[in-house]
Amino acid sequence: MHDFAHASGSVASSWELNPELNRLYQEHYHTLDVWAQRISARPMEFVCQSESIWPLSEMKTTEIYNDLLVPAGIEHAMFAVTENRNLRLASVGLYRDRSQPKFTESDLQILHFLAPHLQRAFNLHLRFSELKACSSSFESALDMVPTGIALLGFRGEIIFMNRSARTLVTGRDGLLATSKGLRAEQQTESDLLTKMIRQAASTFKGQSISAGGILLISRSARPALQLLVSPIRSAAVQLSQSIAVVVFINDPLRSQRPPDVLLRALYGLTSAECRVALLLSDGHAPRRIADIVGVTENTVRSQIKSIYHKTGVKRQSELMRLLIANSGLPMHAK
Repeated sequence: MHDFAHASGSVASSWELNPELNRLYQEHYHTLDVWAQRISARPMEFVCQSESIWPLSEMKTTEIYNDLLVPAGIEHAMFAVTENRNLRLASVGLYRDRSQPKFTESDLQILHFLAPHLQRAFNLHLRFSELKACSSSFESALDMVPTGIALLGFRGEIIFMNRSARTLVTGRDGLLATSKGLRAEQQTESDLLTKMIRQAASTFKGQSISAGGILLISRSARPALQLLVSPIRSAAVQLSQSIAVVVFINDPLRSQRPPDVLLRALYGLTSAECRVALLLSDGHAPRRIADIVGVTENTVRSQIKSIYHKTGVKRQSELMRLLIANSGLPMHAK
C-alpha cells in the first residue's frame, strides 16, 4: 500500500518469503519487476493471474526471474489492485512455486471477493495515518510554546502536555499530574481546580456556560503558578483522543510577557494601562494592583475598564489569554 503524497501512509509486508531476498527486492529488483509495472497501470478492482499480463516464457528471460524469483521459488502469481487513484496505489500479490499449478479462475474469484474489503482496510489505514501525522505535528508545535499547555478529556484526564507543562509537573511542587488529571498539593486548591475543569468540560458538552477561570497554585518556595482553565471552543483540533479542556500554566519565573511597546502599538494602551494589564494577567486583584502601583482602587478599576474596551475583552481570563497569545511576538522598544 503506497501513498505517494504522504510517505507515512505506505505499508509493504510479505509472508513466507526469504527475508534476504525481500531485502534485495526492496533495494534493487523492484525497479525490474515487470509484474509490478504492469499492475501499477491497472484500474481499481482489477484481478488477474501473472501470465495474463506477462507470459511465463518471456518472464524467464528477465534478470529478476533468474536472480530473484528462482531462488525464492516463485513461478506463478495472481494480483488484485484495490486502490489506484490520487497518488495512491494498493495491491496484493500471491505466489506459488513451480511444484504448484498456476492460479485458476476459482482462485481469482476468491481474490475478487476479498478486494473490496482490502480497499476499505487501506482507506482506514490512510485515514489513521493522516490523523496520526496531524496529531504529531500539532503536538510538536505545542512543545515549542514556552507557556505550559495541558489538554484534557471529558473527565478531566490528561491527554497531552507540552514540554513546558511536563517540566512543571515533574518537579512535583504545587501542581501534580495524576491518573485522574491535574491536581494541586494543597487540597483546597486541588478541589477548586477540579471543579473549574469539570465546569469547563460541561461547557464543551453544551451543559454549562462557564468560561473557565484563573487559579493560583501555591508552591513551597517559589511564586505561585498561574493557571488559566478554558473549554475547547472548536472541534477542529484532532488528536488521537477528543479534548474538552485546555489549561495554560504560567510560571512567573519563566514568564515571557509582551513588551509595553507591543501593547501600545496593537491596542493603544497607555504606559499605566500596560502595567495594570500585565498585573491583571499575573492574577492580581484590583485592590492588590492599586497597592503595587500606588494609586487608588477606583483609578485601577477605571484603567481596567479602558483596557477591556481597547483590547475587546470582557473579563480577566480573556485578557490573560490575549496576553499569552502575544507573548511570543518579537518586538523590542527602540
